[in-house]
Amino acid sequence: MNSDSAQSSSAQASAFVARLLELGQPRREQLVNPAPQPRPAASLASAGRRSLADINPPPLPEAYLALRRTAENPMSGTGDVAAAVSKDPSLVAYVLRLANSPLYSSATPVETVSRAVGLIGLTEIVNLAAGAVLAKLFAAPPRPDLLSLPDFWRHAVAVGLLARALARRRDEANRERFFVAGLLHDMGRLVLAVAEPDLVAAVIARAGDGRIAMDAAERLELAFDHAALGGRICDKWRMPDPLLEGVAGHHDLSQCAGSTIAAAVHAADFIANALGVRVLPAAGLPLLNPDTLALFNLGKADPQEFADLLDTELAAMAALFTP
Repeated sequence: MNSDSAQSSSAQASAFVARLLELGQPRREQLVNPAPQPRPAASLASAGRRSLADINPPPLPEAYLALRRTAENPMSGTGDVAAAVSKDPSLVAYVLRLANSPLYSSATPVETVSRAVGLIGLTEIVNLAAGAVLAKLFAAPPRPDLLSLPDFWRHAVAVGLLARALARRRDEANRERFFVAGLLHDMGRLVLAVAEPDLVAAVIARAGDGRIAMDAAERLELAFDHAALGGRICDKWRMPDPLLEGVAGHHDLSQCAGSTIAAAVHAADFIANALGVRVLPAAGLPLLNPDTLALFNLGKADPQEFADLLDTELAAMAALFTP
């Protein structure tokens, strides 16, 4: 690329980001969940630092494991997977709502589990079910001053929808996998808020003035971030490698070099935050790797299309994960 082309691409990228921030301003002004008050700096060290290996996720429910075993069996068909889903009433409700959501846009209502499984696919239904599992896995929710679950799921779903839209720009196959990677990308943040509330309070105190993003504050306080913890959870839960890459690499693409899913989730996370769909409103924006702008040809994209996507699909999809 010659210098003129490089300057042109840089100008297009800057215009894209500037327009995103402009479109996101009304959403940021409407955010009603205030950031928690920072703790005094002298008290931050008292929380005590733990290593990444010390924090373990809860085990997966047997109903989900049974579904995964069935779907992974090469002899299984749609009826077998539908039968496995049908053993858990909450999973039945989730799968039917998912099949009737904007993610699939079925021409006629999906009323049976078998049809839902046929529409979603044997493999992707397992991956998508992981989102429902995560939503109900913890007996006690995180403290609301540390993590608002409605905001968490709105952001997670927004990143999923945007990652799938970016995959469409490259005509990628298996776009639902991009959605799932986006949906699960912040699972480490949820586990951390439940398992280590004092440490998360220290992180929020550091990020709460808006000068740095949450992942940067986590690395300063903990020596790891929620993306690394999420990747470890995916590994322990034996999630497919592309999903692990999307979760573990979404703040640092060097962790999963060459992964298109990680790049899509990374860019989608930035777009969602820039458009005001955020987990912690007071924290700074995550850093954006400029290579992703070229990868998805975002310099020539209209940011309004991403804002419109969230306006039309986010509320319905987020309702799948919130009471």
